[in-house]
Amino acid sequence: MIMKLKAFILGALVGLLCLSCVPENHSNGAPELSFDRMTDMKALLEQTLAEAVVGDLDGEYPQASYDDLKAALAALKKGISQAKAGEFILQFEVDNYVNAAEKALTLFKNSVNKSVEVGAPAELFVNGIDHKGYIDFGSSSEYDPANFTVELWTKHSEDFIEFTFGSLISTFISPIPYKGWTLHYWGVANSLIRLSVGTNNANPDLTLPTLYTTAPTNYGEWFHVAGVYDTNIGKMSLYINGELKTSYDLPDLMVPGTTESELRMWAFVEPLDQARCCSGYIKRFRLWSSAKSESEIKALMDTDVSGTESGLVCAWDFDVKPENDEAIVDKTGRHTAKIVGVYKWYEI
Repeated sequence: MIMKLKAFILGALVGLLCLSCVPENHSNGAPELSFDRMTDMKALLEQTLAEAVVGDLDGEYPQASYDDLKAALAALKKGISQAKAGEFILQFEVDNYVNAAEKALTLFKNSVNKSVEVGAPAELFVNGIDHKGYIDFGSSSEYDPANFTVELWTKHSEDFIEFTFGSLISTFISPIPYKGWTLHYWGVANSLIRLSVGTNNANPDLTLPTLYTTAPTNYGEWFHVAGVYDTNIGKMSLYINGELKTSYDLPDLMVPGTTESELRMWAFVEPLDQARCCSGYIKRFRLWSSAKSESEIKALMDTDVSGTESGLVCAWDFDVKPENDEAIVDKTGRHTAKIVGVYKWYEI
């Protein structure tokens, strides 16, 4: 009996010693977490904020961008506090805070003021994340024709979107009844470009006409995208760089157009659901009140427009710095765009 008791006590002591040897974060079987990137990024953000000069002159940073970086630092500090409290189990929980801080730092550095002379060749970047920036094309009954072609050149970076839905160009109104149209990014890892068209249908059991194709991942490089809605042949189509990627046969029950007298049109943020946002560049955006063929789209890709073309609803090139970013008249002379919030012109 005494021998059994000694063996039990010895086993218990060995068990306690082994338990004490298990590193922190290993007690539940999870791998040990690394917080080095968190502390390094905190120091980098603090140094950047300390050295940054806020103002409107070249080389200075806009106050809004400075405040965004301060908010990112506060969020990172919260994550560090959670780490010290042992609230994280998996490494990705730590990495999420670091990735968010890295993204905020990149946006801040890109926001530095650099004047571009009016009329100078330039590229327009709009930071639509968290609906901070967008292009407002105003309201018009022309923006929702029964048949249409929407086409533009765009490019984006790898972190251009945060959720699974990012509006590129849209007049869309939802939920039911669905009205307008939207050309947007969608899907897991934002891997798709999608065209959706509202049909004024108030029946929730009817499918919204939607078409999608794989989005280009040539980050930092321009590509052309075009969406076509054609009731004459009952089809909608989606093109990338002039090549037909996919098409969709419209059911007879789908009625085109809307009953709205005017629809708002925005870029990089959807006019109504402002959580549907993304960031990127845009140039040579046009909307036509006709369904263009594949050969026509290939020709339009590399063709300038004067504004007098038949069926041209609106056209903005966004390839030179305008005199007034809040009043950019389109090439037809009928519509005016306003760039709102966080954006930047880069001289070519």
